[in-house]
Amino acid sequence: MAVAVALVVAPAWGGVPTVSAAPVAVAPAAVRLSDPIADVATRALSLLRRDIAGGDALSAEYVAARAELAAAVGARLWTPGEQFELAWSRADREHQVAVLGALTQLGVPYKRNASLPGVGFDCSGLTTFAWSMAGFQLPRNSTAQIRAAEPRTFDTAQAGDLVRYPGHVMMWLGVGKAIIHSPRSGRVVEIKFMANYSMKRSKVGDPTE
Repeated sequence: MAVAVALVVAPAWGGVPTVSAAPVAVAPAAVRLSDPIADVATRALSLLRRDIAGGDALSAEYVAARAELAAAVGARLWTPGEQFELAWSRADREHQVAVLGALTQLGVPYKRNASLPGVGFDCSGLTTFAWSMAGFQLPRNSTAQIRAAEPRTFDTAQAGDLVRYPGHVMMWLGVGKAIIHSPRSGRVVEIKFMANYSMKRSKVGDPTE
């Protein structure tokens, strides 16, 4: 079976990289599970990248797609979608690209030592991919990623910032304890709420600083 895998090319000037699709043969078990939120995120990301490339203000079309995505994420997490929309609208464009990039990979299986869109990610592979979409090259290790990031708290963080629990790295979705991550073998990229205990033990960092 062949699936289209995005090839990310980050330009030297640090802008948003280009993405092309190339057919890659993979085993059926490696194909992303269908997730409707990922499809909505893909459309929203395409519109955001178009707006950024045009150098103009964010379009009404993108804002509407972002609101649709926020509603879908909120429905899954039993949280008003307006809270996610507000958090994402307050984030800078690089953080919005990273959040949307991660959400396009919902349902992709966990794969150790991998950062392959549509095929498989480990935890730091997902954050590496998401931030590469915004033009940033992160270290490939979860410890190195949080050490390289500017320390934040949940009060000062933006949606898309890194959340690192000992041995595991995630991305904050901007609302409460909501995160997106690639958890472990046998699971897929998912959105969820962190436990209070995990949140208290976690560090937060902005990879753009």
